[in-house]
Amino acid sequence: ERRATEFLQKLSGSESSPLFSRVYALLQAGNPFATVLTEIDKMIALIAKEGKADLEQKETCVEERTTTNTAITEKENAITTLDGAIQDLDAAINDPKTGLKAAIKQDEESVQENFKSQGEETQARKADNVRYQQEISGLVSAQALLERAVTVLKKYYEKKIHEIQAGLVQVHHKKQDPAPPATWTDTKYEGQSAGGNSAVGMLEFILKNTAKEENVAHDDELKAQTAYEDSMQGLKDEEEQLQDSLAKNHKELSVKEEELLSKKKDLKKTQEELAALQEYLLKIKPGCDYIMANIDKRDTHRATEKAALETAIEKIKGTPAYGKAMAVAKNETLGECADICATNEAHVDCKACVAKVTVPGYCAGHPGTAGC
Repeated sequence: ERRATEFLQKLSGSESSPLFSRVYALLQAGNPFATVLTEIDKMIALIAKEGKADLEQKETCVEERTTTNTAITEKENAITTLDGAIQDLDAAINDPKTGLKAAIKQDEESVQENFKSQGEETQARKADNVRYQQEISGLVSAQALLERAVTVLKKYYEKKIHEIQAGLVQVHHKKQDPAPPATWTDTKYEGQSAGGNSAVGMLEFILKNTAKEENVAHDDELKAQTAYEDSMQGLKDEEEQLQDSLAKNHKELSVKEEELLSKKKDLKKTQEELAALQEYLLKIKPGCDYIMANIDKRDTHRATEKAALETAIEKIKGTPAYGKAMAVAKNETLGECADICATNEAHVDCKACVAKVTVPGYCAGHPGTAGC
């Protein structure tokens, strides 16, 4: 008992552990050996529990750091991807040369120019048609006037020629001798006829040219109208294409803007998740750094404590006082059977006494017991 006490006193005075001081205090207080050994067993169990807790903490730290670092890498990659997607979407929407907004603006300006061209060409066509109508009206009126003039002149000259011819016949019959001068009889008639033909011919020439001018005017109007209709059809086709382009670009712009807003929300959420993961690593860093740096030292220290406590158990159990105390405790347990069991606790006499049954009864249930 003295050796065990001295051993524990020595350990309790060292820096090994306060556990030994507690065991030493129990012995000094005169506590029964059973109580002291039970406490030592509890201390050994506590050491094992602490070792298990340290190992679990280490494994948890390794797992949490690995999992969290993997998640951080994934979030960083996601942020990089989202940043790229946001830049691409922003360029697709806002680039001053190739963006959808620039394309829509260009289409809108082109539509306005198209409308302006349609209006200007329509106004010009109307003005040209008015002039055409006026020109045709003048030409038709001129032709009608010329036709009437030709008719009147022809009738006039025909009448005159008839009168002259009639007068010449009468003169010829009355004055056969002497014969009239040749210049009086033929020249007057020829002069009247040539002059009338000249005037009528001139009017007919003018009438013919006027008709040609009318035909040219009709042809020019037809060509101008055809050119106008072709041009308007081209402008209408262009307008339709521009309107289709506008509708398509507006629809695409709406989709891109919605996608951009969604990507920005995803980016903000991912950044917040990344910050939370990084904050979590900082939160567990002190405890994890400590256990990772000291677990081997703590395991060694616990092994030393456990070995010392087991040595203390051996020393306590090796003392005469412990043997005497155990014998007393056993006799107290055997009670009135102590004398019977003193020689051989394995004999049926002891077993039957402790069980409080007869020897035959015990043997009936335990035939292999010594003495049966």
